[in-house]
Amino acid sequence: MKRRDRFDLDWFNVESAISMPDRRPIYEWAHDCIEEMPSSYAIQGRFNVRNSPWLIDPLDSMIDPVVRRTTVSKAIQSAGTLMAELATAYRIVNDPGPCTFTCQSDEMATLEGKTRMFPLFESIEQVRRILPRPGPFRTQTEVFFPGGLFFRLNSANISHQQSQSVRYKINDEIWMPRWADVYDDACKRVTAFEQQGTSHILDVSQGGIEGDHADRSFANGSQEEWSAKCAGCGESMPLHIRQRMIDDETTRAGLVWNKDAKRDDETIDEVRAAETARFVCCHCGHEHGDTDQTRAHWRRSGHYVCKHENPPLDWKSYHWEALVAHPMHLLAREFAQAENHFAKYKDDSPRSKFRQKREARSWVVSREAINLFTIEDDGEPYTSEQYIAGTTIPGEVMRIMTVDRQQAGFWVEVRAWTAEPASWQLWFGKIDTIDMVRAIQIKYGVPDQCCAEDRRYQPASVDADCVRFGWRGMMGYKRKSWTMRNEQTGNLENYPHSDPKFSAIGGGHSAPYYELSTFHMKELVASAVTGDGIRWRQPVDGNPLYGEHLAAEEKREVRPGVWEWIEVKQNHNHGFDCSVMQTAVAVIAGMVHCRVGED
Repeated sequence: MKRRDRFDLDWFNVESAISMPDRRPIYEWAHDCIEEMPSSYAIQGRFNVRNSPWLIDPLDSMIDPVVRRTTVSKAIQSAGTLMAELATAYRIVNDPGPCTFTCQSDEMATLEGKTRMFPLFESIEQVRRILPRPGPFRTQTEVFFPGGLFFRLNSANISHQQSQSVRYKINDEIWMPRWADVYDDACKRVTAFEQQGTSHILDVSQGGIEGDHADRSFANGSQEEWSAKCAGCGESMPLHIRQRMIDDETTRAGLVWNKDAKRDDETIDEVRAAETARFVCCHCGHEHGDTDQTRAHWRRSGHYVCKHENPPLDWKSYHWEALVAHPMHLLAREFAQAENHFAKYKDDSPRSKFRQKREARSWVVSREAINLFTIEDDGEPYTSEQYIAGTTIPGEVMRIMTVDRQQAGFWVEVRAWTAEPASWQLWFGKIDTIDMVRAIQIKYGVPDQCCAEDRRYQPASVDADCVRFGWRGMMGYKRKSWTMRNEQTGNLENYPHSDPKFSAIGGGHSAPYYELSTFHMKELVASAVTGDGIRWRQPVDGNPLYGEHLAAEEKREVRPGVWEWIEVKQNHNHGFDCSVMQTAVAVIAGMVHCRVGED
């Protein structure tokens, strides 16, 4: 065997060429390296960014040494996830660093690994030759390379966003409620590399609710809108479904259809809307037909227009709607169906889904927070520290603590109740550990049997708490009533809660819990906080977030005669949940009388 001399230039050049990173744009590298996209992808054959030119600028931002964050607000099924996957493969080969790709759930992380990410890795020769064989260094959701580098698919769970420092962080579908308590921790995983100027965070998401992490992430960036040149006037026009003429705010532009699609009852003829769908330029009114030629012209002339007056250099954000990849007639039909559903049932959930998924925009809820501290109250003002353990309010007969467990921490409310009935809030807030919750209980002198914890999240952990401390579990249901015998009258009556139930946790222990009608309990709380029902009192130094939490849900008629409580602010209703459990405990204890009809 020939000895490798340090001056053997042929050997040196070959070895150097093999390890030399490719600094071309990601999409050019992918075009040359991916000869055949895996079968799970809709477009087969060699990757070609001309099919999705709206990916070019976001992909460029991911290798720009100045850019630390990229946010993509995209319509569903428009190559948003593919963009993240291509960037991951490119980095493994050309600019490696520890990376986590966080999906909304463990199931989605596993599915992403099985059907997309690892098949894509295997289709790229440069990645395939450095992948370990399946085993301890490579599973369905993670792979470990020599030198401590790794790639991991995980879920939006707080326990998965701890300890590990990463250079690259990909956050998928951050509009989902479970991201609310996880997002900030997930982004902090890049801190060490950020200090060295080598980190990058990518947020990819459809639209969510106004003010959520997806909304704020886009607003914090450069706010660049995908646009194209009008085939008539040549001006740059945003490819937005919903827009108005520049010189006439009363006239619609964007996706339109014939006026005769509007019926006399204000509903839309879905077939007529679909067959006459077209795109109107907001500058000159030129009509672009629903054809492949139109979409090809948009791809050739497509570009981004920055809407931020003073865009940050280190945070790029991009937005595109479903028009880039979907025929107009399908979008027109779906839009009409959503509007017709609302006209018939006054349920705007299909409308919100269209806005979030097709327009990739946040759903805006017009609702002001209830200001509990302005409700007329003829009682003497009090503070949250005035009635700690050993000091009771006038006429107090019961003190209750309710706990809403989350991925990160616990929301807790303590209230004192009188026979009036009146309910005085003594404490409300969020704390980190169960032992701190116990400390609040002891501080305010709440009996063990008067403490209730919500079982909807991590019921096994809640059951363990109940056995450990002597608490009760609470489980909300849409069910309206449970039939039980009135112990005083002997008659069967309908109650908004069940009789005591028990959950075995092993070791001969069982945790007690109650099932309850969330509808009826929310009705009682809503009546109380608006001054019509239980007297609902707040301390003068109460937590201002409490009012916002109560305003996070509203009662809507989802179909004629059927009303439901709907969450209108993402994962921000914990105070409402705590008060619902407060009222449930008071009803179960007989403090508040509540019987319901047979329906």
